[in-house]
Amino acid sequence: MKGYSSLSLGEKICMIRKAKGLSQDNVAHVLNTNRVAVSRLENGETEWSAETLTTVKDFLDIKNAPLLEHELRTYENRLQVWIELIIKLRFAEASTIQEEMSVILDLPFEEELYLLYVLAEASILTLQYQVQAADEKLSTIENLLDNASNDALNLYHRNKGFIRGYANDLVGSIKHSTKAVQYADADNKTDGFALINIGHAYMFLGKPYHAIQNFVRAEAIYQSKGDITTMTYGVIMNALGSCYLEVGEYRKAEELTVLAISHSKSVKDNLIAGAALYKMARLKLKMKMYDECMDFCEQVLVFHKESGEMIISALILKASCLLEMKKFSECQELIGHIKNLLNDGKQSVVKTSMSNDDHTVRLNAIGHLMTLDNPDSITYILDTAIPHLRAKGSSKFEAIYFCNKLETHYTKKRAKTKANAIAAISRDILLEIYHGEIEFD
Repeated sequence: MKGYSSLSLGEKICMIRKAKGLSQDNVAHVLNTNRVAVSRLENGETEWSAETLTTVKDFLDIKNAPLLEHELRTYENRLQVWIELIIKLRFAEASTIQEEMSVILDLPFEEELYLLYVLAEASILTLQYQVQAADEKLSTIENLLDNASNDALNLYHRNKGFIRGYANDLVGSIKHSTKAVQYADADNKTDGFALINIGHAYMFLGKPYHAIQNFVRAEAIYQSKGDITTMTYGVIMNALGSCYLEVGEYRKAEELTVLAISHSKSVKDNLIAGAALYKMARLKLKMKMYDECMDFCEQVLVFHKESGEMIISALILKASCLLEMKKFSECQELIGHIKNLLNDGKQSVVKTSMSNDDHTVRLNAIGHLMTLDNPDSITYILDTAIPHLRAKGSSKFEAIYFCNKLETHYTKKRAKTKANAIAAISRDILLEIYHGEIEFD
């Protein structure tokens, strides 16, 4: 934390008085004295008595505002408690403190404390997914960041990292969240929240090992501080389960996803619980445990009756499972049902974060896998589906899935040249996932 304003008590009172459009004569009238006496108080020629200060603060409507150094220390400590409660999602407790913190708004000279107050407000909005309002709040204090402390800069970039990730600007999320970690480290502090942001961004960029490093570090930080909440633990376990699923470590993925389901259900976090159940369905599909895959898909559908993203994803996964079970007529029927849902704008189920085009490409590709003897099916998968998914970060793994299907098809047909060409595409995608670098401007 930077030092407080170097202004004297009288200079502070003078600045507040002028900001409120009041004259020294107005203050003199309240004190039953004259303008010269008020001028001497403001210039530091006369010491302030406790009684005089109380009267003036009441008149200026800043009764509880911290002006003296011991008041500022107390306020700063209380402010840090407020911020910690917000970070830990203990909003009910935080709300009882918020009003007493707002007194800093009338003190234009305590720039750093004002900055932290606004950043705390932005954090509340961010953590409640009111990202546009949070971003607007941050824009009001960006002109003050040049002289900000590491604490303030950490909070600013932590919020911006989350907001950029929510807006699907994953590179921007990594850039801001990395700065948040650096500012925390500079003060020998830690920022597990920012590390989770970085992990999620890398995960959706199709960089599972980068993601794992950040999630593991975040968990270690929370555990070392002894303040990891059940909700946070569930988030980290679910994310790690996703990463290990993508890299083929199925036993580890299952262990972590089971933990995520348990912890998220215990705190009634339906979003994470549904996502973890979906991961379990994907895991069972990869392990060729089709009946269990279908069962977990049904659990997702029950758990997320009103979540468009999870419903569509679970239905597409069911279609993939039916394909693997060679239940082609059922698969085709389900694909038609999903497309009808996507085309019906009146149903809430179509309100997904993924575009309808992305879902349609997946559905069409699954449908074409049933008719690979038709050259048009191979053309669609090779020229449309694989390039589309390859360009979508974590969907690169799905692109590899369709490559493997084509390679197997050509191998069975003894078309070795074509099989080798598809295998080369798979290798190129794997190189992008595990060795390609993220470009930061």
